[in-house]
Amino acid sequence: ITAMFDIRLETTSLYEGMTIRLGGEMSERVYAIHTDEECERLDAQALLAGVADHVKHIPAQLGMQILDAGCGSGSMAREIAKAASGSTVVGIDLRDKYIDYARMRAKADGLQNLTFETGDVRELPFADGAFDIIWTKYLLQWVADPMRAMREFARVLRPGGLLVSANFDGFAVRNEPPDPAIQPMTEFVFNGLVDPFIGRKMAGMCRDCGLTDIDAKMETDRVFTVIGKIDPERRHNWEIQWSGARNRTAELLGSQALADAFIEKFIAYQDQPDTATYCTLYIVSARKPF
Repeated sequence: ITAMFDIRLETTSLYEGMTIRLGGEMSERVYAIHTDEECERLDAQALLAGVADHVKHIPAQLGMQILDAGCGSGSMAREIAKAASGSTVVGIDLRDKYIDYARMRAKADGLQNLTFETGDVRELPFADGAFDIIWTKYLLQWVADPMRAMREFARVLRPGGLLVSANFDGFAVRNEPPDPAIQPMTEFVFNGLVDPFIGRKMAGMCRDCGLTDIDAKMETDRVFTVIGKIDPERRHNWEIQWSGARNRTAELLGSQALADAFIEKFIAYQDQPDTATYCTLYIVSARKPF
């Protein structure tokens, strides 16, 4: 495997070929990290991220209708519902299994003001002006046409309503010191899986779908910033994600063996005590004009 993985920049033809192939695949972006463990992983990741702290970005008031778009396991929707007990909270996600899990957890927590629906953020099953606030996190990097989702967010916001979108920037690709043996492939793979720099694009996307009063806050992403040897919880988070992304990575790299070798070296880099991986979380808010 090591010999197979020995692709360095001195031999650029394969890397250039990957770039061409990537260009043909970008429109087919999917949620590549799905596994049967995804809901449990998402709940564990929410604890690492400190999602309860994100509630401060949601200025809920009595009687408001709040949407968590791309709610996954429902971890943030539950936090919003607990903090805004006088509001109605709705979570939506594409996969029935995630919605079933989210409903189960909300019922266990006794949250009467929280419901969940299955649906596509690119074609939301809600009336125009249905929500006062829309929250979304770690979603748009997976959407092949994020502006289509953004236009839907703008549509279902009431006039004066608020969108708050939290997205990473530099996801997995800002590594110091960069390992020349895997850094180019890391950038290639992650650009094929997600948009690693979606965070910095959000202000312009808000403007392009007609939202105003745009504001941006930045903080360290607590899940994907690691200084020194990675801790067991974040390492396990990566391992589960890679188990889901293994096939998509093989499609990008051209073989399962090469994908497995890359994943092994990616994790090995995270295990090194003299490395650092940085990721920024952009929290961008904007309002729908009256």
